[in-house]
Amino acid sequence: METAYSIRLAGLSDVDDIARLAKALAVFERRSENTATAADIAENLTSLSHGLVLEYKASHDESPEVVGYTHWTYNYDTVVGRYVTMNELYVDSNHRGRGGGSALMHYMAKICREKGFNGLRWLVFDWNEPAKKFYSKINAKNWYETHNVVTMHVYEKDLMKLAERKPTIEQLGGNVSEPNDV
Repeated sequence: METAYSIRLAGLSDVDDIARLAKALAVFERRSENTATAADIAENLTSLSHGLVLEYKASHDESPEVVGYTHWTYNYDTVVGRYVTMNELYVDSNHRGRGGGSALMHYMAKICREKGFNGLRWLVFDWNEPAKKFYSKINAKNWYETHNVVTMHVYEKDLMKLAERKPTIEQLGGNVSEPNDV
């Protein structure tokens, strides 16, 4: 038997492998201090996000090894409609250049189309030239260059400060009431 790669939906049994690969991705992206735990991945894989895993089986007698993954969330905005945000795509460095990343992207696109979504979005660090080259081969466009949009974010301490601040609407002369059951 030849070596074989396969792709399937991620499940709870994949959490430890995804956590292992997520740590490798975080080191590569120079953000290893913010790596999700297996428990975080398990909770979110079942409630907020979805995933695919890339498996490699070296021989008929061996169990497959998870060597890549992607995970995504479903989103909507009033301009483009329904779209998918791919939060991460990672293939172990020992398995790159063999088509696994392209296959994961193919299945991401297929999932989008089958579920009636208009697009697929993701972020890439500006210094990650290999990723940008890879994505350009599938005709991915830079959102900033095509829409003049800059991605903004508020995380961790700044998010806590923002959440603790009491909003007011001065023009209306009053405070903002809390929304129910958010």
